[in-house]
Amino acid sequence: MVALLAITLQLIAIFAPLGSDDLPHRILFITSYVLLLVFVSINVRHPGIVILGLGLTLNLLAIVMNGGLMATTPETYAKFSWPEDVRVGERIPYTKDILLEREDVHLYVLSDRYRWDVQTLIRVFSVGDVIIVAGLIVTVGELALPRYGRKPA
Repeated sequence: MVALLAITLQLIAIFAPLGSDDLPHRILFITSYVLLLVFVSINVRHPGIVILGLGLTLNLLAIVMNGGLMATTPETYAKFSWPEDVRVGERIPYTKDILLEREDVHLYVLSDRYRWDVQTLIRVFSVGDVIIVAGLIVTVGELALPRYGRKPA
């Protein structure tokens, strides 16, 4: 239930019309990551969830250090078009990102600095995102594959 609430908060932050002020988006993102880390702490006995938690922690660090949104740079977005009214220092609509000059990004190594050059909803991503996907794969594998030596419930 905690994870579902956290994902719902992220979806609200990305897609709901919350006005022109970025503060509600920032609060919702940080709150959602804290809730996801609570979910991880409850489920720490699962290796995939621990891996997922590492990725979430890296993303949360980058988000907090950049004022509540995940930083990305014009260079990262250079191959893509973003709304013409987005300026450096502003949140990119329908994302968790804020567009910042490279020198203004805190913890650049953890920011959304990698590009996915495929037409998808997710076009830029971070090392934390890669670790989250790895954790999800391990978790799905753990749930889908039979465990030998496990006693039936």
